[in-house]
Parts: sequence; C-alpha cells; structure tokens
Amino acid sequence: MTMDELAPEVEALRKIPFFEGLTPEDLDRVARIGERRSFAPGEAMVAKGSAEGQGMFVILSGSATVEVGGKQHELGPGQFFGEMALLSRRPRSATVTAGAPVEAMVFEAMYFRPFLIKNPSVAVTILEGVTDRLREVQDRIDAGSPPVAPGEPS
Repeated sequence: MTMDELAPEVEALRKIPFFEGLTPEDLDRVARIGERRSFAPGEAMVAKGSAEGQGMFVILSGSATVEVGGKQHELGPGQFFGEMALLSRRPRSATVTAGAPVEAMVFEAMYFRPFLIKNPSVAVTILEGVTDRLREVQDRIDAGSPPVAPGEPS
C-alpha cells in the first residue's frame, strides 16, 4: 500500500485522542498494521463476552450501534471502540453492530503488540492516551456522571 492509498486511514487515526500526538511517520506505520474491513447493516462487528478478534476498530464510514449495560449509543466516522483490547486479553464488554454499511480499520492485538515493542515512541503515546481516558472515566464516576462512550465527544 502506498502513502496515498493510506491517506483516509491515516486521517482517521489522527482524530483518535491517543494517536493525535504521533508523527506522520508513526501514523503511517500504525495504518500499515491495520486491516480495512466492511460490515453489512445488522452484522455484528464484535459480540459481548467474545474473546475472538481482540483489537480496536476505527470507523471510516457508516455507523454502528454499541450495546452495553442495557443502553445503546451510536458511533460514526472517526470514532472508535475496542482500544482496551489492544492491551488487555479480556472478553469484549459490549456488542457492536453495523447500523449502516461500515468501512473500518481493524487493529488486531496479535499484530499491534509486537508493533509497540518495535516502536516504543508509539507505545508511550498510546499509554498516555489510555491513561487519560481512564482518568476521565474515573473523574466522571467520582462526579456521578455516566462515562462517555469510547470515541464519543465529551
């Protein structure tokens, strides 16, 4: 894949909080380990409790519905889910279903972990982003507000 072929993926990654501090070269390297996948309306992208497909999804186009804790919310282009699966080997905590045809970049943990070992600057930036996300959730819990879904504007 050439840099021009990766441009939409790189731009989508740049919008993710824990990727926004990466250099263009780092973003290009991250985009190269992702795989572009399509999902039909109604197709499950991930299922709660599943240990398969441990990775993060970045929505490039379309929309998806996240079902967690008896509630639903929508995700659209530039939003993401599954970031914790890159670092944790725990089963999925939500079901995500394509609401409209979805094009997504999928980053599987089995490829992402070795990538982080070879690219420590990316690992540090991502860990800072995940830490910020966890602090934000903790602050919301402490304040009695429901946490914002991953990838949703706060």
